[in-house]
Amino acid sequence: MGVVTLAAVAVAAGAPLAVVAVVVGMSIVSSQLAIVALVVAVSIGLAQKWRGRTKEDVSEGGLLRLLGGRVSAGASIRSAIADRTIEGIPSRARRLAQLGQPMADVGGAMVAVLPANGRAFRAICAFSEYTGAAVSAALEILADQAGEVAQLARERRVSLAQVKLSAVVVGIVPMVVSVALVAVRGVPDPGGALVVIPMIVGLSLQLVGVAIVFAVAGRSAS
Repeated sequence: MGVVTLAAVAVAAGAPLAVVAVVVGMSIVSSQLAIVALVVAVSIGLAQKWRGRTKEDVSEGGLLRLLGGRVSAGASIRSAIADRTIEGIPSRARRLAQLGQPMADVGGAMVAVLPANGRAFRAICAFSEYTGAAVSAALEILADQAGEVAQLARERRVSLAQVKLSAVVVGIVPMVVSVALVAVRGVPDPGGALVVIPMIVGLSLQLVGVAIVFAVAGRSAS
């Protein structure tokens, strides 16, 4: 499989275009090294997509939709939380619901697993207990909101991962290639300090740039 074919596969897998372009350019120096880098880029892109799908199965929106479905089927929000067949409900919240404790306390025990809508869910639980009103529509709205928040968070994580991958490929791989060429072929003509010193300065600046990218990406993720 050629470098161009692997480049197309890498783009389809979600690898950053900048990374693919640099790796294709590297193929001029070493086609084997370029192929290895593209395979790594493909693997990272596929792993990111797979992680996003597995996290989606146990999301906040999924839990809210399960609870809303039970309420729509005629169950109370208390009995839905007490239901042991629904995964993702904290044991404390389930126990409080089974003991007949106030729904405000039951909803408060759910806040830990509902980071985007915990307070609103607690208010809905209390409202349902005092008024007896149906809350399935409200739970569906919260589920949609949680899905939007989760989607934005996934896109942000993927973007940060792509930035880090781009920094590694664009900043570190050329350094490795440069050091390897010098080690194999020696210092290029005319040689001496006029060549070595600018190379060292350039490599140092690249390392600083990569470190800055990782620092900024780390702060954005927190």
